[in-house]
Amino acid sequence: MKRMGLMLTLAAVLLPLACKVAKKHRLSRKPVVVLDMDVVAERSLPGRAAAQYIRTVKNILHRSVEETRLAWQGREQTPEGIRAISQAQSNYQQQLALYQKKLDNEIGDIVSAAVRSWLSRNKHVAAVVPADETLGYNKTADITRQIMAEVDWYKPSFPPLPRTRANRAVL
Repeated sequence: MKRMGLMLTLAAVLLPLACKVAKKHRLSRKPVVVLDMDVVAERSLPGRAAAQYIRTVKNILHRSVEETRLAWQGREQTPEGIRAISQAQSNYQQQLALYQKKLDNEIGDIVSAAVRSWLSRNKHVAAVVPADETLGYNKTADITRQIMAEVDWYKPSFPPLPRTRANRAVL
């Protein structure tokens, strides 16, 4: 019995202390926040500029394919015509993929710099995680608007636009 009384007394003293330590530990942990990368890419100024730029690139590259088709009009079913048009279409796909990768890298670098800048001012946050890589999150953890405001300060630098056959002839 004495032993049981001692255990209860000890528990009564240690339990509030343990709760206090647990609460302090829980409050001292830094939160993790989330960022919706799709929203940043679609709605930020650099993201919209990149979307417009890639549309322009697609138009220029498509024009180059059409110029090749016109150059082989009437002879497009010959082996040389088929090869030339196939080469133009393949070039279109390769160039478009290359430009898209460069744009993705540029926007990724801008978002990374904005996140680093934001984290330097918000030292209480442990990490920023892409929203689509979570199983779910509370809306209070979403910092997309704050990062978008940061991203909008950056000016993207895009590679020179591709040249069509007509542009090359003029140059």
